[in-house]
Amino acid sequence: MTLAFLASSLAPASHAATTQSQAEQSLIDTVNDVREAHNLRPLRVDPHLMEAARAHSSTQLRTNVFAHGSFADRLMRHGARGPTFGENLAWGTGRLASARSIVNGWMASPGHRANLLRPGWNRIGIGALSGRFLGHRGATVVTADFAGR
Repeated sequence: MTLAFLASSLAPASHAATTQSQAEQSLIDTVNDVREAHNLRPLRVDPHLMEAARAHSSTQLRTNVFAHGSFADRLMRHGARGPTFGENLAWGTGRLASARSIVNGWMASPGHRANLLRPGWNRIGIGALSGRFLGHRGATVVTADFAGR
């Protein structure tokens, strides 16, 4: 089983589907549970961030590339508004692709943890798509996009 992470930095900021898959909703719930456990407001789903996150997870699956790229530009092209954005990525197979495992991995990584627990975030979009990725069948690729101040 494989799980990989890539940290992101914050970027200032220079009709989407509103229904989440079961995997996406589980990730959103788990993120909000962690935020609430740290006395932070839960994040609300932003359809523009959802659209951007799904598109990026799809691109990563299609191209077999695990990278952020210019995520602030990508988010703005999908209609997201900041003024600040953040992004966490993850991918895994089997039990390592569960929401709890992914969020636990983010919490164990300083950059991901900072994004997850940033007090200024108020919106989130998560794209969780499964397929063959980097030679692994049944992999789930996750993009979590955050916005706020």
